[in-house]
Amino acid sequence: MKRLNNKGNAAILLCLLVAAIFGFAAFAIDIGLAYVEKAKLINAMDSAALAGALELPDNTDKAKKAAAEYLEKNELKLEDAIITVGEDKRNIQIKGTKNVKHFFAPVIGIENSKVSASAKAVIGYAKSITGGIRPFAVQIFDFSYGDIVTLKQDAGDGYNGNYGAVALGGQGSSVFKANALYGYNGKISVGDYIDTETGNMAGATNEIKNYINSEISTFNNFPRYSIRLWTLPLVDSFEVNGKGQIKVTGFGKFYVEDIQNKSGKIEITGRFVKFVTNAEIDMNLKDTGLYGVKLSK
Repeated sequence: MKRLNNKGNAAILLCLLVAAIFGFAAFAIDIGLAYVEKAKLINAMDSAALAGALELPDNTDKAKKAAAEYLEKNELKLEDAIITVGEDKRNIQIKGTKNVKHFFAPVIGIENSKVSASAKAVIGYAKSITGGIRPFAVQIFDFSYGDIVTLKQDAGDGYNGNYGAVALGGQGSSVFKANALYGYNGKISVGDYIDTETGNMAGATNEIKNYINSEISTFNNFPRYSIRLWTLPLVDSFEVNGKGQIKVTGFGKFYVEDIQNKSGKIEITGRFVKFVTNAEIDMNLKDTGLYGVKLSK
């Protein structure tokens, strides 16, 4: 009677086991690669949607272009993506796919696979802003793009010594000048009360003017991060006696056109712009032209 070769059988089983382990490992590597590429696709689409939303609500074509440029920078083919802007021009959506080549799956006839993702960014009315707010307030009005607005009055039309200056984070000329040049670094929200800054605060005029004029730009051609773009709180009224508190009802963005010192009295004029910035949003607020953006499911 012929005896079984246990060593030979064990070797065969071992080879089969090793092949199975390597097969599963290879399959796991390809699956892992697909998950990594999907995560990259999601991040790229999120970033592209946010980039596009910065151009809303008025520049829908520019919004699509900005999103497309960001996708291309991340090596995503535009023919594999669909970019749409909502009818209300308050959101941008991106859907797309990416082809993932496999390393080991071709052994079993699977050369590649596709991963898909989508992203949506929405803009809403600015509710709270942290950092960058200038120490001037504007009485709320019906906004139109390009309107010339007096951001800081001279002494002609002030109410009981209030000419548009406000105290953010403290009183006094040194605080006022720092805030005018670089923006208040604290947080202000709709519904907050801020203090008026009486007097004309003209001592900082030349320094503010020189800083603004260091940028050569115009209202029709300025960079997104222009130092001439100021975020200001909007209020219902300045009717307080001397130093008092006024209620913030919104925020606006203005391109500073001119700063003048008229016989020791500072006057600042700017133009209203619609703008998307870093802000907490509330869809129930009044539309004042300044928006925040967030990703939405």
